Amino acid sequence: MTHSLHREGTRDSLLHDYCVFIYPARGFNYKGSQARVRRNVEILYGVGPDNMCETTLRKNLYSEVTPEQVLDSISKGTEGTRVFSTFSSREKIKELLIGLKQADQGISIMVSGLIDQVREIAAEVGLNPHTINLSLGIHGNTKRLPPADIRQFTTMCGHAVVSPRLVRDAIRKVKRGKTSCWQASVDLARPCACGIHNPHRSVELLRTTVPTYTVTRW
Repeated sequence: MTHSLHREGTRDSLLHDYCVFIYPARGFNYKGSQARVRRNVEILYGVGPDNMCETTLRKNLYSEVTPEQVLDSISKGTEGTRVFSTFSSREKIKELLIGLKQADQGISIMVSGLIDQVREIAAEVGLNPHTINLSLGIHGNTKRLPPADIRQFTTMCGHAVVSPRLVRDAIRKVKRGKTSCWQASVDLARPCACGIHNPHRSVELLRTTVPTYTVTRW
């Protein structure tokens, strides 16, 4: 889905950032999809996502929800549960796609990341993408946007729930020694409603950003 396509940052950083969506489609595989979605999520958990959220509980990995609770909610929930996840490892994405291909549950799977990397991985596991969407960048009055070093954090949440002020606060706390890069990253990931804010990537971004960041009042 398009809300995962606008992540910003350097190519080196984005090489460690992939999103995977499990998405039943109305009129095709929506009705009675609970068991098939659950099986795909079991495979996803087996690989180990960096973050994840589903439309039954609507809680991501940093909201104190267990895999058992998530799987149970999918089984008992309404049909058409959608699942959103993020990974930092190309190897994990490849392992996940192999597992999903072998399980062959007939549910749409969407992967987003750097287009050349996603296409290479798909070819390596013997998959031919059905559809490709590309981000065309940001248009309009871009002067109203936060600076690029902040946007690389905020654009990891597809619904803009991770605010620039929250990012600046996390950077200030790390710079002043009040919290660790990991705890600050978890704090940033926790409010993400779509479960695709990647705290593992955020750690690396903080390590790069904090030493050069000037703490100011705002």
